[in-house]
Amino acid sequence: MKRPLIFVQDPNALKNWLTACGTDAKILYDLTDLSNRYDTQSHLILIQISANSTVEQIAELAKEFDVIAFANEPNNLEGLQLFQQGIKGYLNTFAGVERIEQALVTIRAGSIWLGQNVMQAMIQSLINESQPKEDWKNLLTEREQEVTALVLEAQSNKDIAQKLEITERTVKAHLRNVFEKLEVSDRLALVLKIKNWQ
Repeated sequence: MKRPLIFVQDPNALKNWLTACGTDAKILYDLTDLSNRYDTQSHLILIQISANSTVEQIAELAKEFDVIAFANEPNNLEGLQLFQQGIKGYLNTFAGVERIEQALVTIRAGSIWLGQNVMQAMIQSLINESQPKEDWKNLLTEREQEVTALVLEAQSNKDIAQKLEITERTVKAHLRNVFEKLEVSDRLALVLKIKNWQ
């Protein structure tokens, strides 16, 4: 399991970060020469975006380390840019302990962690690039096709439930079936698979 390295300016955030990371975490006081000081394969970095740790510096670190970036005021554009640069997670600086723990588990399992708004923005940017082939529809029921079509429009589960006049629980059930049939694990993977359908 990768040992967390923490670089944060806000003492209130530090408390949550340390609680989420456990006793194995190490606090960083500077970002100089980290790849020579720490093994890039056995450490991951939790870092607050600030004057002392700019988006550019974080993008450089993401070339060598798994990086979770934290923003005081997260926004979709910044999140998308950071994911394009290779970060593994993007959260609010003041996220709760449970949310940080979930992100750590997800990233250690080899996935990425992004908030719903950033995921919606990513899906929207993928959708705008090109029109996918529609052969994937042959594998799904009519209702699953309707749910998937709304996912492709970057709609949330709540919005899908309202539009189709079903419960969010039913939307989740349809999505589980779609994920299984199309052999994907999440919404982003679903959109990518459909966009690149052969």
